[in-house]
Amino acid sequence: MTPPTEQYYGFFPGKHTTAYLESYVDNHIYSGQTIRDRILFNSIVDCIVEIPQPDSAEGAHLEITYNTTQKIRTSKVIDATGMTSQPRVPTLPGSFDFKGKTLHHKSFGQSQALLLKDPSIQSICIIGGAKSAADVAYACAKSPLERKIHWIIRQDGNGPSAFFAAPAMTERYANSNEGFYNRFLASFLPNWFGNRWGWLKWLLQRTMPGRWYAKRLWDGFDIGLRAFHEYHREEGKEKGFANLEYDTPIFWQNDSSGVCNHPDFLSAISKNVHIHRRNISHLSEHSITLEACISNSPEKSKPLTLPVDALVYCTGWSARTNIFPTHKAFDLGLPVPLEDADPQRQTHWGDLEKAADAVVLSQFPNLKNPPAYRKIEPVDTPFHLYKAMAPPSDPTHSIVFLGKLVVGNNFRVAEAQAIWSVAYLDGKISNIPSRSQMEREIAETVAWDRRRYLNKGEFGSWFYYDVVDYADALLEQLGLSSHRKKGWRRDLLEPCFADDLKDVVGEYKRKHGL
Repeated sequence: MTPPTEQYYGFFPGKHTTAYLESYVDNHIYSGQTIRDRILFNSIVDCIVEIPQPDSAEGAHLEITYNTTQKIRTSKVIDATGMTSQPRVPTLPGSFDFKGKTLHHKSFGQSQALLLKDPSIQSICIIGGAKSAADVAYACAKSPLERKIHWIIRQDGNGPSAFFAAPAMTERYANSNEGFYNRFLASFLPNWFGNRWGWLKWLLQRTMPGRWYAKRLWDGFDIGLRAFHEYHREEGKEKGFANLEYDTPIFWQNDSSGVCNHPDFLSAISKNVHIHRRNISHLSEHSITLEACISNSPEKSKPLTLPVDALVYCTGWSARTNIFPTHKAFDLGLPVPLEDADPQRQTHWGDLEKAADAVVLSQFPNLKNPPAYRKIEPVDTPFHLYKAMAPPSDPTHSIVFLGKLVVGNNFRVAEAQAIWSVAYLDGKISNIPSRSQMEREIAETVAWDRRRYLNKGEFGSWFYYDVVDYADALLEQLGLSSHRKKGWRRDLLEPCFADDLKDVVGEYKRKHGL
């Protein structure tokens, strides 16, 4: 596929990714069938249940019910629904009284043209603090129709995202993505994924001089990023642009992140979008009322009512599954409401995670003292999946879950997870640990995630900065190496792309005589 011409430091609109995927499913043919031929479109999976088959060599079968009455039986399932299948929309007081238009950011791309060209919509309100909210705010700000745009970020949440500049800090890299996702910078990340450059990570994470140097690097990133944003710029004072300043240092990634993928991204928002850091009180027929905020400013110590014709919820996604009964979901290592978790198993995991926390702090002393932040108590259990994919309770290796983690760049991780999951289901991974060892590793991952990413790490699935190390660790376990660069200098310093993995399938087949 020809690279798109509309690029900004290598970043391009999502429509080109969609076009690539459309082309991919038509151009990849196996046994006379394209990938598109194998897809059941317009189908909703209702449930997956176990059908015991005591005489089968493959163990328990799984029955998938879809479109209410249709059924498929299989011995292997790959659940690739990921983390962005079920929109999370809060039920606000008065939401049933609201007469304006409402939509989740999932639908904004399809509805954007109609919404922004509708002259009857004079006021748009965006709710949420992450990159999706910023993208919607930017699109609204660039609309030719003049209207009021309000962006609301609640005070009792994680706060707004930190947005990276698109250009890289050095000419060696084409953009900030390349500058960040390489094995040298990955060494400054406190994780235990991957082994090849383990000595460098040990030096930077386990020794006092190394930790001092790593902290100086991250502190420098943070200072530079805040200066880049110019939160207190003159053009944004009236509209509250300073309310976009992220709360915790960028190292901790407690506020999510994104890239300023347009040259006027910040200026368009600062000039055209009113930004509020307040909690929402309630909705009325054509307005939204915000609570008084904790502030020394007299005008902010009172509730604020804003007229609104359209409401865009940029409030993320639910991690819960709706295709397994709650007890089965918990047994498979998927999040369920805390009150629905099996108490005995929950105590078991709690004990493992408490012991694991001590291991994490001994390995990564810099995680002992996080900055002050607003602790949000979780309402769900975390993910308990081996390598973020496999349930330890499944001895038959009959099911894996792909994409049940959040990373800054999904392409490389998706490729690595795909080949790892096939090897796992086919029994081609020789060093799979016992269930108890799996559970200890999972507990260590959950404990590490909570220390590393604070609120974002509560699910045990937030690996935002750890793309390179996590993908390397999966491929190392498979004994694959074709994705590594030739020569230590290139392997350490060159950016890591999904394209690096183009030969791993062939390497895997040769390794196993397929």
